[in-house]
Order: sequence, then structure tokens, then C-alpha cells
Amino acid sequence: MGISTEWPLIAALVLLILSIFVYPKRLSKAYKLPPSPPKLPILGNLHQLLGKPRHEALWQLSKQYGPLMQLHIGSKHFLIISSPEMAKQVLKTQDHIFCSRPKSRAAQRLTYNYLDIAFSPYSGHWKEMRKLMVSEFLGPKRAKLSNHVLVTEMESIINSLSPNTEVNLSNIFSEMLEHILCKVAFGNNYRGEPQMGPSLKVMLSETSELINGGVGDIFPVLGFFVDHLSGWNRRLNDLFKNLDVYIDKIVDDHLKDNVEEISEEDKDFVHTLLEMSSKENASGYRPNLADVKALVMNIIHAGIDTNATALTWAMSEIIRNPRVMRKLQNEIRNCTGRIQKVEEMNTTKMTYLKMVVKETLRLHPPAPLLVPHESLSHTQIDGYDILPNTPVIINAWGIARDPSNWGENAAEFYPDRFENVGGDFGADGFEMLPFGGGRRSCPAKKTAPLNVEFVIANLLYWFDWEPASGTKCEDLNMEDFGTIVLGKKVPLCLVPTKHKWKN
Repeated sequence: MGISTEWPLIAALVLLILSIFVYPKRLSKAYKLPPSPPKLPILGNLHQLLGKPRHEALWQLSKQYGPLMQLHIGSKHFLIISSPEMAKQVLKTQDHIFCSRPKSRAAQRLTYNYLDIAFSPYSGHWKEMRKLMVSEFLGPKRAKLSNHVLVTEMESIINSLSPNTEVNLSNIFSEMLEHILCKVAFGNNYRGEPQMGPSLKVMLSETSELINGGVGDIFPVLGFFVDHLSGWNRRLNDLFKNLDVYIDKIVDDHLKDNVEEISEEDKDFVHTLLEMSSKENASGYRPNLADVKALVMNIIHAGIDTNATALTWAMSEIIRNPRVMRKLQNEIRNCTGRIQKVEEMNTTKMTYLKMVVKETLRLHPPAPLLVPHESLSHTQIDGYDILPNTPVIINAWGIARDPSNWGENAAEFYPDRFENVGGDFGADGFEMLPFGGGRRSCPAKKTAPLNVEFVIANLLYWFDWEPASGTKCEDLNMEDFGTIVLGKKVPLCLVPTKHKWKN
């Protein structure tokens, strides 16, 4: 919501003292604004969000003030959405109004001045960039290569696992996703660490923290000085420089190639982008070098952490629920029969596997509050006025755990609930929102679940699994952490046993 949960409370108190004569604009009494909790001068409702995970704090407040709630933090007025009905208003009915993104210094810096497709405000340029991502990276042109690389990486993992030896699956998933995305998008794994800089894993972790924004984003008068004194500004600049060096390496390697001499089959995503930068498309658009780097940044940020997180949560819930694991392994092995290679795995008819993945994404949406939206103009929702440039936070985590949407066992991992639920993500499509919705939805929403299914199916087909260090299944640590991406706090460490087939 534009501010890290980790910055000290003392910074807020200093701001309160120093900003005592700085007053936010008073809104006209002519507007009927959504209900809001009582707020403090200057700080607004900030104190009600400290000390607990943000998605949980917002969910608790929504129970008291309703599914359409306004929060005041510094100079910002946030609209908080906490029900499928209100989410539908933002993501479908009035998607044309709520399709933009709020600006922040971190987003501006890390997206080459709002050139990407995840954090940039809505514009004609954004539409062209999304078309490029969907058609050239996620479309059928690259599907064959993506599947081949996924199978190759999965085969390597299966062969590398030592029976009865503890493995860190969280690390394995992260490394696997990094290798797959780099190979498909950049033609090379780029497994080595960047020259004179931190590893990609370290940079991704830093990005997840800083992209939340700084104090200056919500306290514009004096917040900049807090960000400077706390070292936030320096960290952001250092992160961008390190990422830019990493991306420059990728782009420079491709610029050395003669694209005209590379066959269509051998061209990767960056080759295609650089080729397109030399000529305009049918709508008169031509990506420049900064556009190329912004899309590379998106692939690095969005493609690794979210998918690795989904896989970690899926295996964690499966291990923690032996009934689910037995039922799922029976389906996978009965549907597959005896095979010799990973490439022979076909998950198309594995209905329970699809339910397990859906339930994982319901209970553990990778981005619990999605990426914030922003209103382009004045509008109304449920009789309340929503002013222009209002940041909108959709609590996907809370909506997906609401008993009124999913029954009394909403907080339990119970894949069987999807046996009688139509559609991909709930009866109306807004009861769970792991990929957002509307024109700003995740462009990989169709391919990502299929990849998760394939990985889970192979792990459970070739091996039986149990928790490490003698931990009981039901005692597996399920504590989460993070804000933009909600990961598992304790790495998932399991012990595989090679499955023995009965004659």
C-alpha cells in the first residue's frame, strides 16, 4: 500500500511532530464517501495496520466497516475492496475506470519510468506492451519451446533427487523457474551471478520489499527526508543499478547476434523484441531499447517468485494433508500408468490435480492484495463516491477465505470443494482472484496453473514424500511472510522415497 511494514514506528512519530502544520486537503462535503475507521491527524489509519500482516489487518477492519472501505494514510486515500461483489465492480463492471495504477518512486525507477506492463498507469503505450508480452512470449509461438524446457528441467530435477535424503524444495522451485524463464525468454540460463553485484535471488527479494514504496510516497512533504536518512533512497538506487547491469548483459549479448541469420525456431523473446524495434507494427508502434529492458524486468520479477511460491504452497498443503496426497497420487499414477520419461506425463484428464492447484491458489494467492489499481475519473460504487486518482486495494486473500463465499471450512485446505463449483475460479469468477481480473489481470493466468500441475504431477508420480527431521505432517510449519508476494516463511524441506510399483 505504498509503505513497508518494516520501517520503524518512530519514523511515524517523527512525521507527526514535524508535520503538525501540514494538513491534507479537505474533501468536499458534497461527496458521499465510503465508511472509514476513525483516524489520527496526519497519520490517518496507519496505526491500525502496524504490527500485523497487512492483508490480515485489512480483512479485520473490513469486518467492521464493510466490503467497501476507505483508509487514510498520510496524504493518500485508499479504497479497500473485500467482497466478490465489490471486486466485480472494479474488475469488470467499471474496469474501464479502475484499470490504471498508482504512481510511486520505486515503480517509476524499477520500470524505466513506467514502461512495463505490471506497474505502469493505463495508456496506449501500456496496451502495445501487453500485446507484445502476450503474443510473443506467452502465446503459441513460444509454447513448444516452453514445454520442451519445462520437461528438460523437470527431468533434471527427478534425476538429481537422492532417495531418503532431505531436499529444500523451495530452493529447487526457485532455481527451476529461473532457469526455465531465462532459457525461454533470453536463450540462456544466465545461471552465474551478475558481475560485481548480488545474485538474481537477492535482487528479487530486495525488489519485493522496495516496490511497496517509501515513506515519501504517502508523506510527500517530509517523507523524502525519512527515506534519505533511513537509507531507503540509496537501497532503491543500488537495486536499480544492479538490475540494470544484469539486464544490460542480456540485451548486449543479443545485440551482438545478427538476428536476420537466426531461424525463427531459434529466436528467443529478446531477439524478437530487438527485431521488432527496427520497424513499426500495424498500429504504428515500435518498441525502443528501454521498452525491451522494461519487459525483461517484468519477466524476471513476475515469472519467478509467484510461480515458485505457488509450487511451494501446493506441496506444503499436500504433505500436510495425507488424505489429499493419497487421493492425488492414486489419480496421477492410475491416469499415467507405467512410464519411463517425464515427457510422457499428461495431466489433461487429472481432475483432482486441477482441484488441488485451484485450492492452493484460493488459500494462498501469490499476491494477497494484488497490484493496486487506480481510478481514472469520478465514479460511484454501491452509492458511494469514488474520486479520481484513488488507489484501490483488492484483498484477494480475504475474499478467498470468507466463509460467506466458501462455507465454514473456508480456512481449510479442501480441494474437493471444487467438485461442484463451475468455472475456473469460483461460480462467478470473483470469489477467488489469484490472477486479478479485467484488463490488468495477469497475462499468464492460463499457462501458470498448467505448469504447476505438471511439476506437482511428476514429483508425486516418481516419489513418495514425507516431512524432514521426523516432523509430523500436521505439524508442518505453514507461517507466511511478505506483502507483494506472500511466501512460506520457513523453506519446505522434505524427504523423497523412490516409489516402488507393485507387480
